[in-house]
Amino acid sequence: MAIIELTAVFLLCVLGFFALRRWAYVRVPELELAVVKQRGSNKFLRFLSAGGHWLLPFREEVNARIDLSPSPVKGKTAGLQTIGGLSLTIMWELSFSLDLLRIPAQSQPKIARLHSKKTAVTAKNHLSNSLHHILGNYTVEQLTLPGAHQKLEEEVMRQVTRRLSPLGYDISRVMIDAIDMPPQVKAALETAHEQEMQREVEARALSRLQQVISQFSDADMERLIELERIHKGQSGMVLPYPTLFEQGNGRYAQKPYSRMAQ
Repeated sequence: MAIIELTAVFLLCVLGFFALRRWAYVRVPELELAVVKQRGSNKFLRFLSAGGHWLLPFREEVNARIDLSPSPVKGKTAGLQTIGGLSLTIMWELSFSLDLLRIPAQSQPKIARLHSKKTAVTAKNHLSNSLHHILGNYTVEQLTLPGAHQKLEEEVMRQVTRRLSPLGYDISRVMIDAIDMPPQVKAALETAHEQEMQREVEARALSRLQQVISQFSDADMERLIELERIHKGQSGMVLPYPTLFEQGNGRYAQKPYSRMAQ
């Protein structure tokens, strides 16, 4: 009889353990954070990191789980105003992870509510707000200069980190994919760029000419001035500039001037 009673007690203990384990023990996977709340209410109690944890039976329960793994978020922010009031649209990408255990205990209930549903939305909103603030300090021309994308990414990275770090975000990358502007503005900028390229070509050609002329002697300069005066017909004679050298018989020979009376 005693053996039967001991066996029954043992079975009850085993069943009680498994029941207790089912209701009071939780295992949190890697890169997850469990949110513990008071059973029967919405009161936040604490976070549980990865691993196994015991809860107070009938008083605590895991209400939600938060993904801590790195998350890329892509978005598009329209209506960005530059200096001059021009409206732009920027396509971007943001990568982040979460470290909520560093948040002070008094702030954790608010952070738990925020991240239970709105992790990506919060990141998008703060990045868009940062873009609105930063683009107001740029002209369209500055955004087309070499290295402008990298400079803009660095500024957005600093501001987004400052905004989101107190909320438990670890920002790893901000990337500006494209800056979209009205077609007429894009065409005007392309035309201005072509004109600037032409001016640079002409400036380089003038610089080379000046280098050559700087090597002329005074006698060379006098002859050059006389040729220019004759070419303009100031002496009653027009002298077209000839090709001074021509190739013949495998070598270069000087080609004589041809003069034509006006």
